[in-house]
Amino acid sequence: MQTLFKKIEASAAARLVLEPGRQPSQEIARYKSFLKVETHRLKMLHRAGGGGLEFCAARAHIMDVLLGHLWDGAKHSLSTQAQKEFPRIAFVALGGYGRGELNPLSDMDFMFLHEGQVAGTGKPHPYLGRMIDGVLYPIWDLGFKVGHAVRTVEECVAEANKEMQSKTSFIEARLITGDEGLFKRFQQTIVAKCVKGHIEDYITARLEDQSSRRAKHGDSACMQEPNVKNGCGGLRDYQNLLWMAFFKAGTRSLQDLEAKEFLSRTERKQLEEAYDFLLRVRTEMHYLVSRPTDVLTKALQPAVAHGLGYTDRSPSRRIERFMRVFYTHSRNVYLITRIVEQRLALVPKVQSRFSIFKLLPKGRPATVEPVDGFNFIEGEIQAASNRVFRDSPKRLMRVFLYAQQRGLRLHPDLVQLIRGQLSLVNRTFLADEHIHETFL
Repeated sequence: MQTLFKKIEASAAARLVLEPGRQPSQEIARYKSFLKVETHRLKMLHRAGGGGLEFCAARAHIMDVLLGHLWDGAKHSLSTQAQKEFPRIAFVALGGYGRGELNPLSDMDFMFLHEGQVAGTGKPHPYLGRMIDGVLYPIWDLGFKVGHAVRTVEECVAEANKEMQSKTSFIEARLITGDEGLFKRFQQTIVAKCVKGHIEDYITARLEDQSSRRAKHGDSACMQEPNVKNGCGGLRDYQNLLWMAFFKAGTRSLQDLEAKEFLSRTERKQLEEAYDFLLRVRTEMHYLVSRPTDVLTKALQPAVAHGLGYTDRSPSRRIERFMRVFYTHSRNVYLITRIVEQRLALVPKVQSRFSIFKLLPKGRPATVEPVDGFNFIEGEIQAASNRVFRDSPKRLMRVFLYAQQRGLRLHPDLVQLIRGQLSLVNRTFLADEHIHETFL
């Protein structure tokens, strides 16, 4: 990826450096030429099978480089005295752009962070105003749809504590260019005043948002027309986990979660592969529709499948192969994020209708012998050992019977153990009449 970034930077250095006295607003054709070349480079990367994360990071980097040159051009258009008196301003990326993830037609959000440089009229300091105009007008002329804000650190704190989405956007903000010291103060202040002391409220709000979002889009990871971004097992589920984990455990990445043993190596790889695949699907959808879109409709599925390399002559076979892979990845996102949520204690424990501890005499130690290789503890079923299914494959069916009879939930580690032992469901297993009688 670094090689690709260097190519982008080299192209910008050759194309975007302005001659003395020229302003960004006078060089729109120059910027369009740069974007045309780099956009074509990205499309070739995608068509050659490049990963979704690689593509989205590269597009974000293209915008970083472009905005950096617009910033420098606007600053150099100021007088020598104005450049000496230039106030502390940080140009900050927010949202998906802040994460460094942009699909072909994704919107961009950024913020001009300042220290309260206002004139007596309440308007921005003339230098700040010139910088804002020097960046925004060329970006609009280039056809980009952007969201922008002009705030102080204190205003960011007030906005974050008022609105969950803003708080989320601020915790993944990234400096594009400008004053590093001011940006670091912004980051430290957001953590101190908007994260600490607000953990439970934020997680509750995120879980409520997640629940309503999933319900709105079908509450299943295997919808006929899945929403790649907001549906169950979509991009937002993955992102939501990282946001909540940051508040709960101070982690920033899946690697951090693995290091703290909230995530296994296999689970991390499955999540990474799934997220990369979903981003690649979304990129293909943007190219096909020529506008931002998230719903993978049945009408789109044949073309998306073909664009991603599923080239069977039979359209039905092509769709079948593609959607099988899609559902595998979305199901992994859905299941693993739920498991990690439980490990992080983000979701409340389910109170079982049945508890074996209620049968114990008062004062007796709360320890019981395993039942058929399983322990029933605090509303959950846990495996007594990692060999529970290898020792008796029939338990793969009986464990669900116990859960149904006792109103229990499967422990996250037991869920993963089951998923890892599905190879035991072979012909002998399927032909066993006693297994079929289990639920009769």
